[in-house]
Amino acid sequence: MNQAACPGSSGAGTMKSKGLTYFFQLILLVLLFFAAPGINAQMSEKKVVMISIDGTPDFLIDKYLSNGVLPSNGAFARMKKKGATAERVFPVNVASTGPSHVSIFTGASPGTTGIVGNTFRKRDQPWGSPSLTAFRQHIAVETIFQAAMRQGKKVMAFGGVGLDYLSDNRKTDYLHMYPIFAGPSLVIDLVRTDTVYTDTHGKRYIQLKAASNSPSSSLIEMTNKIQVPLKIYVTDSALNDANILRPLPQVMIDTDNDLANGFTVSVVPEKWAEVAFEKNGRLYNTSFRIFKFDTVTGRIRLYLTAPVEVFGHPSGFLQKIQASCGLWPGEPDHGKQTTGLVPEEIWFEQLDRLAKYSKDMILAGMKEKDWDLLFGYFSTLDDVQHRYTLTDPRQIDYTADHGLRPRIYAEHIEKRFQLVDRYLLEIMNAAPEGTNFIIFSDHGMIPIHTCLLLGNYLVQAGYPDFTEEIVSASSGNSAHIYLNRERIKPDQSAAYLELLRQRLIALKDEKTGEPVFELVANRDEQKKYGLFNEDYSGDLFVSCKPGYSIYDRYLPGVKFLVHNTFDPDLFANENAATKKFLFNGGMNQTGRAVHGCLATVREGQSIFYSWGPDIPSGKLKKVFSIQIAATIAKILGIQPPVAAEGDSIF
Repeated sequence: MNQAACPGSSGAGTMKSKGLTYFFQLILLVLLFFAAPGINAQMSEKKVVMISIDGTPDFLIDKYLSNGVLPSNGAFARMKKKGATAERVFPVNVASTGPSHVSIFTGASPGTTGIVGNTFRKRDQPWGSPSLTAFRQHIAVETIFQAAMRQGKKVMAFGGVGLDYLSDNRKTDYLHMYPIFAGPSLVIDLVRTDTVYTDTHGKRYIQLKAASNSPSSSLIEMTNKIQVPLKIYVTDSALNDANILRPLPQVMIDTDNDLANGFTVSVVPEKWAEVAFEKNGRLYNTSFRIFKFDTVTGRIRLYLTAPVEVFGHPSGFLQKIQASCGLWPGEPDHGKQTTGLVPEEIWFEQLDRLAKYSKDMILAGMKEKDWDLLFGYFSTLDDVQHRYTLTDPRQIDYTADHGLRPRIYAEHIEKRFQLVDRYLLEIMNAAPEGTNFIIFSDHGMIPIHTCLLLGNYLVQAGYPDFTEEIVSASSGNSAHIYLNRERIKPDQSAAYLELLRQRLIALKDEKTGEPVFELVANRDEQKKYGLFNEDYSGDLFVSCKPGYSIYDRYLPGVKFLVHNTFDPDLFANENAATKKFLFNGGMNQTGRAVHGCLATVREGQSIFYSWGPDIPSGKLKKVFSIQIAATIAKILGIQPPVAAEGDSIF
């Protein structure tokens, strides 16, 4: 109804009502003005959890979501339905753990970061010196972690390439460094001695010693000439199990040789026991496990994981994480599984223990109040695929176990994808309200049937003295090749390189006759692939076609093309030199799957999954891994790292 037409209405009353309304609006505006800083601060408190799931191919996630291996209510399914996911992600060249992670963290290509491979060389380093590693090498540009801290954000990191104690700019506000291997693992066969120690309570302990044919001695030998002698004893204790007393044998281990202050650790069958010790001001972790315990003969097989150096920042953060999660459990022991010293079931125990520890660290970190960006890392899927990918009929394991091995191995991989999916869901459900998740991988995985021994091929191709003229540094499927400038003068190098290039191009597969290399690139050609760095790139860069890996040293007595496997029964008929090579081969040389390929190789492409209140839902087509740093910066409301080449994904 129109107020002007209403009998008895008063214009003065209307004006008074409006005046009161304006007054209260003014009061509200004043209150909002003074409250605005707090409100704005609350609205701008955005958190990002970025998690790297090493070695995860996007096509496998798609396959497992479509066939039900990954559940419809799991983490990946949630992100695919409600978040933003990429149809395919192009990693950098080369797609390997070190260069890929550094480029993701910086948003810059390897040619800019200086990290051009998992291993590489500096052009002016002494000829006989070892190659450099991406995991400890200086990064030439700023990372997302440094950019966030520079702009007032608090950063927490659990592992990560380039995150350690080497310099202040490699530390985050809160850091649990990915541990550094400090020595080999041990498998000790122990026998009883006549020496008995009796404690103050009258309990007797029989001293053990390494048997004459033991694979390892009872001495931990680490870098920097650190030695830790182990004093090992055995005793019996009782365990009340369902009101039935039964003896429970225990192995008691001491690391300081002072039994008066007690033993360092007690180990019982079927259980892991972790140990922390300090030497020369540095902290180390290792774990013990009893493999065999013969109560009749008294013989015991004791296993010790490779000791690692652990580090946290600031003071007390490492101890806080360890109080919540326990000590670092160790990585799965690839080498000793191949030789049979570590049983397969123990290898899987190690794999799963490390996955749980990685998850527990992230959960513990999220409980802290003062963080904006948290980085976590899972190596689980990388490890299991290196060892158990069996999808190419040319792999010599493919027909093993009466043709059942591919299915058996596939189930091992599927189980670990399910495990990681459950852990991601647990992390997402436990995160503070409003947390955004960026889940990515550094590369995919390529099934491998043949390892190329590059040095052995060069000798056959007419370079008998190649070790004095040529050195290579491999990253799985690819390698940088460097010339010795003291032996090959500048006026000779162009002709020398071109001849070498032609001989590499001429390398053919012995069965198919097809070229082994997908790319043989000089320094100018490397620029097209984002690989050229004046200080670190090779004079040539080679990348194999899918199915091949590269071993970069010369091994007399070994053919230059070797069909690789971790199963000794399948190379039992090879000569002694080849057997030794396969027994000692690394995961990136003789693994059943490797990485280090060009970004265009489909199996080597990676994942991008995201979910959270600031993530627009939808399917993304083509994404580049160097866009991830800028994406995280946009969510946090900061500028990306200064050298970032990629824009935000959304």
